This record gives sequence, structure tokens and C-alpha cells, in this order.
Amino acid sequence: MGSAGIVMTRAATLDDIPAMVRISADIWDGDDYIPRVAKEWVGDPEGRFIVAECDGVVRGFGRLAMRTPTDGWLEGLRVDSSFRRHGVARVIARRLLEEALDAGAKSLRFATSCDNIESIALNESLGFVRIGGFRHFYCDPQPLPAVIQAAQRHAGTAGIEAERVHSPGPDDTFTLAIQGSITVAGARGMLPSGFVFYPASAHFIAEMAQRGCAFTAHDGNGRRAVLLMDTSSEMWPEAGEFVISVLEGDYSLCWAVLSHAFSEMSGQGMRSVSGCVPCGGMVAAMLTEIGFEMWHEDIPPDMPTVLLYEYLPELQRKIYSQPHPKRNEPVPMGALGFGH
Repeated sequence: MGSAGIVMTRAATLDDIPAMVRISADIWDGDDYIPRVAKEWVGDPEGRFIVAECDGVVRGFGRLAMRTPTDGWLEGLRVDSSFRRHGVARVIARRLLEEALDAGAKSLRFATSCDNIESIALNESLGFVRIGGFRHFYCDPQPLPAVIQAAQRHAGTAGIEAERVHSPGPDDTFTLAIQGSITVAGARGMLPSGFVFYPASAHFIAEMAQRGCAFTAHDGNGRRAVLLMDTSSEMWPEAGEFVISVLEGDYSLCWAVLSHAFSEMSGQGMRSVSGCVPCGGMVAAMLTEIGFEMWHEDIPPDMPTVLLYEYLPELQRKIYSQPHPKRNEPVPMGALGFGH
């Protein structure tokens, strides 16, 4: 177990990527997504990607992404396994909070897994408040064809029209249905895309529809269903992983729109599907029925496995009003921070 009394923070550079890969090798059995996105994050002019050094060696890192000029998203906080429980995460967090203030963030949020006990305890002690919880489902490439066939068996076709929505506009029925969905309400106005959440604005709905896909289904009785899927931001593009963001509407039409989307997108490179959906609801039951697996099957189905947190504006003002070190000034272990 390493030890150090001082941590320095600075902006990440491309030269830091080998250290990030080394640190990430201990995360998720070596399948951490950070090596796949590190180069993009370093070059992102809208983001703030920070590393922490102990005695000149990178021992941790984390990122602030500005989704809008006022909506901040925290992600990718990692600490060298030999330097955990030494306050490195807290120091990175303090720097990210300063960056959020400097960037003009009015909202600051992040998501974490339910078993990230240390992170949850630290974040809640700092004032982050849990605002939502979702259940993560996934279907790997090998069982996907059988899952698609199962969805097709549930989909009735009589009198139902399903079609793709390529460019939903701000006032389109599709956009309004997504914004008014149970999923978005449960995420306090956010759109899930795996472990990443975006503001449910018309801009991000259209962006998701273009990266992934959007479908709607309706019948002659005025019933509707909508489906919005993104492409995974945590996988290589060639992996072909699509992520269910919102599926909502009449039960039978949800089967129709899901079946139609799976059939069409499987012919356009979709090799696997995942998604964070409301716990214990209709969509969770549908995915279970056609063969999706639940992440953390040992946890009851009505309990969340992905937790969404927010740092309240009044707490931001409080913490930012406290004296704090200047950037790149040595920080003693144990300073305030954010663990993710």
C-alpha cells in the first residue's frame, strides 16, 4: 500500500494516458472503459480532465463534462489501487468542484453502481443527494438473435404502424413523449444512456436519435409508444452496443416498437443491447421476459443497481465559500472531494 502526504492536481495530457491505462487495469477485471475514451476526454474543449500526482507520479484522475453551459456531469474518477484510502479521490474531487464553479455549472450530477459503497458513503457525506435509481439490463452478442426473435413473437402487427424517427424536432410528438416519460421524471429531467445521463432537452433527444435510433408506433385508436436508443459511450464504435434510454407507451405497442427497432438495427450493426430502466416496471418485465440479463441478479428486481446523485446549488455555494488551495498548490491528504 503506497503512502504520500501531498497530492498535486493538474490538467490531464496525452502523456498521462499510459498511467491511466495502468490504473484502470484494476477496475472491472481489466475491462474499464477509460482507456477507450481517455484520448477523447483529453482533447475535449468543453470538459475538464484532471490528474492527481503523488511525488510526480499520476495516482488518480477524474473528469467534469459540461453537458450545457450550466449542467455539469462528473465521471471517471479513478485512484491507483495502492493509493486508495489516502484521500486522493477527495483531492481530485475538490479540484473538480472548483472547475465546475469556474465553468458556471448550476447543476452537478453523477451516477454510480449500488455496490460502490465507499464512493456512496463519501459522496453522501459531502452533500450529494440521491435523486434517482435505475435497474441495469444487458444482452450480449451471442444471445441477441434469440432475444430479437422473442420480441418479434410478442409483437402484434394488426393495425399497428411502426416507423423510425430520424430528426425529432422540439415540438414533435416524439420529443414531447420522451420528455414526459416516467424514465425522465425518475431521473429528474435526465435521459439515461447506460451509466451516463444527459439533460432531456430537445437537443439531446435529437442527438441520441442520430447517434443511435428513435422509433414510434401507433394504431387507429390513438395509442402510441416511443423508443429512444443511444450508442454506448463506453465501448468502441465497432462494438455495436446500443443502449435503451426510454421505452414508453401502450403495452402492446411497446412490443411492436421494440421488435421493429431490434429487427432494423440488427441489420445496421447492432451487436448487443443494454439499458438502465425504471425498477420493477413494465419495461423491466419486458426485457426479462425476452431474455435480457439483470446486472446484479442477487439484488431484488425492484431495487436499483445504478444510482443518480446531484450536488445541490445551495451546497455548492457553501463549499465554494470555504477557503481552498489554489490550482496546482500542494494539497494535504484528506481535503474535501468527490468519490465516483
